[in-house]
This record gives sequence, structure tokens and C-alpha cells, in this order.
Amino acid sequence: MVYYRHFRFVPAALAFSFAIVAFVFAILSITSKEWAVRDNFLPQDPPRDWKTPYYTLYRSPFQICTARQAQDPESGDENPPPPLVECIHYRPFGRNKTSCELEVVTQEDQSANVGDARLCQQIHYVGDFIIASTCFIGLGLITTGIMFLLTFLRTRERQRHSDNTRTATHINVALQLFFFIGFATGIISQFYAILAFIQSLPNQADFASSSGVGGSEETNVYGNHGPWYQGKGLSVYVTCAWAFAAAAGVTASRTWKLPNWSVLA
Repeated sequence: MVYYRHFRFVPAALAFSFAIVAFVFAILSITSKEWAVRDNFLPQDPPRDWKTPYYTLYRSPFQICTARQAQDPESGDENPPPPLVECIHYRPFGRNKTSCELEVVTQEDQSANVGDARLCQQIHYVGDFIIASTCFIGLGLITTGIMFLLTFLRTRERQRHSDNTRTATHINVALQLFFFIGFATGIISQFYAILAFIQSLPNQADFASSSGVGGSEETNVYGNHGPWYQGKGLSVYVTCAWAFAAAAGVTASRTWKLPNWSVLA
């Protein structure tokens, strides 16, 4: 009997564990700078010699990392150190405060966060949906924690047990709703992130339309850097966040009862 009592807590603990993991990855994704990654190489090296990046740039919905020369290029040093990579944090909202703004807002075409209407719309969607996903996964974690505690605090008194069960079923409904919204908005954010950071960032179109011959025939394509590709923030953290949110919601639905809302004809 004691063994059975402890065994029935395993699904509840599993749902709570999934919720914790989902929230941790959601926080990692929203704070990570590595949504998009671009490796830069020495100008004198042809693409076939691109093995170790000279320096690497990153971009996320709320951060842009740019390179600044560590020393004066006229110093005469034949082996200058790599440029310093500095990351600027931007706000989710506000005119000329976000990580993508139109030139009419920035009033300069060399700003790190300047972009066209299409790119900025996609990046803003990424930021909005990942914020929503993180918030709802956090709410799911809180409600899962409440359900986990209620599992341990059940009394032997029948009437009180019935009241607790009725309350718990409605909390479970909220739990399911929170995780579903967190799951859905996480996937939508990832979808727009692939469009914004992998398809739309300059100069991705050049790489996509190149013939692959390299060298001087495609200087605008290769230059001294490769294309933008997915970093762990986009490919790992976001995926794990919505995947564990779905796992937590499904496990919770199989662990705790839902209210009976059937309507009589």
C-alpha cells in the first residue's frame, strides 16, 4: 500500500519536472544571443580554407552583435588581433528602441538595427511570440506546482477531498491552456525566426542565388564571411522549450482529472 502511494506521485513529479525544464529552456531562448550565427574569416583566405572562423557574429530578437576593430588598421601589424565583438541589447517595444527599425526611424543607413519593413515585421513577431511563450510556460509551471502540492496535501476527509478535487480539476484546465498557448506561440516564434534570421538577413539572398563557384567571380557572395545559420538559441533552446511544454501538458492531462463539462440534450 505504501509502495502504491509513492508510485502514484511519479506522474505528478514527471509533469512538474517537464514544466521546470520547459521554463528553463524558455528563459535560455529569450536571453540567448545565438539565434543566428555568422562566421567571418580572414580576407586573404578562399572559401576552401574556411576552417576556423576569425570571429563570429550573432543576432537574436533582442540582441545584435557587431565587430569593432581592436586596434588601428594603420598600425602596421601583419597579424592584427581579431575584432572585438560587442553585443547591444534592445527593448521589445518602443520607437527606435527595438532590434529592427526602418531607416526613416534610425535616420541613418549604417545603423546595426536598420532594416526594411518585411525584415522588421518578422523580427518583431519573433520577439512578441517568444515573450508570450515564455510567460505562458511560466504560468504553466506555477499551476503545475500547485497541482503537485495538492497531490501531497489531500486529506482523508471525504468532503474536503471532494472539494479539493473539484478545485484541482479547474486548475488543471488552466494548466492545459497555459501550456498549449506556450507551445503554440513557441512554434510560431521559431517559424518567424527562421524567416527573419535565416532567410531575410542581408546578404542571405546572395548565397541562395550563388552558383557556388566562389573566388573572384562571386565576391559579393563570399567576401570574408559565410551565410547566417541557426544557432543553439533557435535550433535547441526554443525547440526544447515548446517540446517540454507539450510533454508537461500531456503528462498533466493523464495525471490529474479534468472537469466534466458534458451538456445534457
